[in-house]
Amino acid sequence: MRRMITAMTTALILLVLLAGLAALVSYARHDRFAGPANTSEHHDELGPLALRGRVV
Repeated sequence: MRRMITAMTTALILLVLLAGLAALVSYARHDRFAGPANTSEHHDELGPLALRGRVV
């Protein structure tokens, strides 16, 4: 009986560790910590070129 409880505990701990690892990998791949400077956008003093269209 004692071995069965130990095996179930070990299986549960492994399951929790795998779920935590999956959550950590998902968080790291989501790139939330990169900040707003990870893309470039063409703009000048009139604003972003994509939003203002063609201004003459």
